[in-house]
Amino acid sequence: MIYQTYGKYGKNRTGIVRRVLSLLIIFVLFLVFSGPEPLKAFEDDADPIDESWPVGPDTAGDGAIVIDADTGSILYEKNIYEKFYPASTTKILTTLVALENGRLDDILTVSYAADNYVSKTSSRMGLVEGEQVTVEQALYGIMLESGNEATYAVGEHVSTSIAGFIKLMNRKARELGCDRSNFANSHGLHDDYHYTCCYDMSLIARAAYYNEEFMKITGTAFYNMPATNKHEAKILTNHHWFLNGTQKYEYAIGGKTGATNQAGYALVTYARKDGMNLISVVMHAPTWSQVYEDTRKILDFCFDHYSSYRMDGLVEEKETFPSCFDNFQEFENPEKSLISIEGSGTVIVPEGFDMTKIVKKISYNNDFELENGENIIGKVAYTYGSRTLGETDILLNNSYTPITAKVFNERWPSYMIPVDIAFSGVDEEAMGKPGEKEAKELQQKRIRENAIAVGLCSGISVFIVGGIIAIIYKRKRRRW
Repeated sequence: MIYQTYGKYGKNRTGIVRRVLSLLIIFVLFLVFSGPEPLKAFEDDADPIDESWPVGPDTAGDGAIVIDADTGSILYEKNIYEKFYPASTTKILTTLVALENGRLDDILTVSYAADNYVSKTSSRMGLVEGEQVTVEQALYGIMLESGNEATYAVGEHVSTSIAGFIKLMNRKARELGCDRSNFANSHGLHDDYHYTCCYDMSLIARAAYYNEEFMKITGTAFYNMPATNKHEAKILTNHHWFLNGTQKYEYAIGGKTGATNQAGYALVTYARKDGMNLISVVMHAPTWSQVYEDTRKILDFCFDHYSSYRMDGLVEEKETFPSCFDNFQEFENPEKSLISIEGSGTVIVPEGFDMTKIVKKISYNNDFELENGENIIGKVAYTYGSRTLGETDILLNNSYTPITAKVFNERWPSYMIPVDIAFSGVDEEAMGKPGEKEAKELQQKRIRENAIAVGLCSGISVFIVGGIIAIIYKRKRRRW
């Protein structure tokens, strides 16, 4: 009898649990299908299995990567997200930030802190307190002689304080997508909170690659440093063996060395061969010889196993941007090609790769206001599974349409000719539709707010229904 009673209770409880679960499932389904469509991380779950994709040789360095500088495609990888100390390869970011925020012809004066707060036995270019040099001269000392005190002096000059400069470094790193990095100083001497990974360093090195002045500095083997108020003229020598002639590697066009006891030996190298521009990063290698051997090996591997193709050569010209002219029919017979792509527009694939497996995706940006010159109207990307083999902006050249009223109003100083006078008598359609973009943004904001409200209401409803179910369950339990 006791057994039967418990069995009866067990059945009742099971039924209630089922009803509760059913109601919860209904509410979950309601939330899923009534809310906004969830974002998809990838169009494909994973890379297609293809044994033709090259793997590459192993390295003595614990981490390594090779990317194509033009497309950002990863051609070789080994532990690319593992945490490493960057040592003096940090100076790539230091130099890039200084170039973007300072002036090369500015004269800086070396402070007491720059001279004394950096180890006297570490790598230096020889600056002393009170010495005056240009920012450009200091940057050559940073990239060639790996001058630690020079990074401090430049940082203080560019940002008024070294702490402010380090903030600029971390801000730049975040802008580039370096999510696994933190920089605690400008020179790379060891600090437990100063770290990065091969992938992040390749992003930094690639950003620097697009800075013309940076590439000029990093590719210099020897620099004639003029006399200063403290020292006579001297020659600065690039520490990178491929550049100063210690080892011959004819494809090297720049790079930066780095070494500390904790970081091991690190090397960033820029190389060019047959139209391909590669960037290699090797970290935590056991010796100088091995970090250079690793670099040569993985660069040669990528040069030998990958090929570069121009995007506009992959298909017939008439098919390159088939729908651009459908969207912009009002432009006919332009003096310059109406539609073009930004930069070199290259795709990197393994030798012998079946090009029919590449998927071309064209996306258009219709939310822009036409301006004089080149307008970014979309993007073209070539992909293989989740790999992006190459992507670039689609440009519309607008050399003869007058600038719109909205752009005029945004850029023209308020104390000059008012926009309504400047554009008096101009057809409204030619002036554009100011306020249309703002209205669209407001509409999107309201949609987001409504979605949040619906989510809150749904959550409250679930809470209330759950409470009701709990009360019913409690009352039934009392009857039992």
